[in-house]
Amino acid sequence: MGSKINNPFRFGRKIGWVAPYLVLAPALIIFGIFQFLPSMATVAFSFTDITRTGYREVSFVGLANYIEFFRPGQFYEKFVALRNSLTFAIFVVVLQNAIALGFAVILDKAWKGRGVFRGILLLPVILGITVNALIWKLMFNPFGGPVGTLVATVTGEIPLFFADPNLAFPLIIFIQVWSYIGYSTVIFLAGLQAIPKQLYESAMVDGAKGWTRFRAITLPMISQATTVNVLLAIIGALRTFDTIYVTTNGQYGTYTMAFYMFQLAFTSTSGSGGGRLGFASAVATLLFLIIFVVALIAQHYLRKREVDL
Repeated sequence: MGSKINNPFRFGRKIGWVAPYLVLAPALIIFGIFQFLPSMATVAFSFTDITRTGYREVSFVGLANYIEFFRPGQFYEKFVALRNSLTFAIFVVVLQNAIALGFAVILDKAWKGRGVFRGILLLPVILGITVNALIWKLMFNPFGGPVGTLVATVTGEIPLFFADPNLAFPLIIFIQVWSYIGYSTVIFLAGLQAIPKQLYESAMVDGAKGWTRFRAITLPMISQATTVNVLLAIIGALRTFDTIYVTTNGQYGTYTMAFYMFQLAFTSTSGSGGGRLGFASAVATLLFLIIFVVALIAQHYLRKREVDL
């Protein structure tokens, strides 16, 4: 009896192993309801002929949607979308990480106004991709937009910007990089601030110059941050459709896999009375597999280059 009284935390020790799961439970429940279950439903729908309106009887069609996607006579449109998606991802990953690393190196040094610059850099992240796309669409409006007016003043000509097949895709890449550059910069900055300063001091004593120190110390030591940023940029770029929808609606050479999936699901098609949710689900599943494989390959390569601090 006395031992029980002298041990008031006995019950707490018994449930101690449950505590982490109790803390994670709310997040796991939300993830399961809004992410995992819809994803599983998408995979299930990909084997049916379900449409958006829902008045047609839903039938199980097996792999018919996947076979239709790869059908030779109808594959060119998908090939163009896939090619544009990969091109978009490559440019976004390279530019976003290169520019973010440059900003992080600048912000890692102490200088007046650094805090203000950090806030400005994070502003696009706070606004969100759709708001950023709308702002830049207004900026690049050929009829009265500030950029169009400036270009017309300098060159005497007004480009069509988002209606120009030669400019639309680069401008969308610019908006994507602009929208997430602050997020990538913060991750790189965290990696830079974790590098022991003694390494730079030892390198300076050995006579290493600025670029040599950056290549031999900085790049290897921020490899973990690089891995995170590259993977996030790949995933974000391959699944982007909102920027394209707001600016070009998939026209002028900006057709991607994500937009193709969106168009299938939410655009009425002749003879079906509504969007082809079954076929769109198959495209979404294939897009997930593409993102998964590309991210897995990138992670495997980048993990080999990581340096533990």
